[in-house]
Amino acid sequence: MGSRSAKETIRMNPTVAENLSSPSDMMLVRDEVALLHRYQSQMLGWILVTLATIAALVSSCLARCCSPLTSLQHCYWTNHLHNERELFEQAAEQHSRLLIMQRIKKLFGFIPGNEDIKHIRIPSCQDWRDISAPSLLCMGDNLQGHYSFLGDRVDEDNEESKSGGIELKP
Repeated sequence: MGSRSAKETIRMNPTVAENLSSPSDMMLVRDEVALLHRYQSQMLGWILVTLATIAALVSSCLARCCSPLTSLQHCYWTNHLHNERELFEQAAEQHSRLLIMQRIKKLFGFIPGNEDIKHIRIPSCQDWRDISAPSLLCMGDNLQGHYSFLGDRVDEDNEESKSGGIELKP
């Protein structure tokens, strides 16, 4: 049975119209049609879920069957990629730490955690405004993006020449 409204059902089948004598009977037909629509939509949803699952399973199987790698080679390659990603993340973290430490040293004159601090640079108000201003990545002629607010603002010649440093004496 196709999906029809209660009015279409009555128009197509005059005997149903004759049998429906009251509005409550019309409500029953409408409720039955709504229930039928609900069942059909739920069934269609489950069919779609099943088809998607089957498609994922078949594509996974085809990818493994058509691969020139054996299962051991695939396992080795997966481990290799995992180790490469781990080492890259470690190197990137170490590189960014060193770069940030250099920029902080240029801004303040010392590195946090350093025991023998002999020189402290007091950043000027302009230095604070410069590092607090929003920086858009890769804008203008300089295509090298800045990954932090310290960016190239510290790399400019505002290290110790702009505002004098303070030398600490033990």
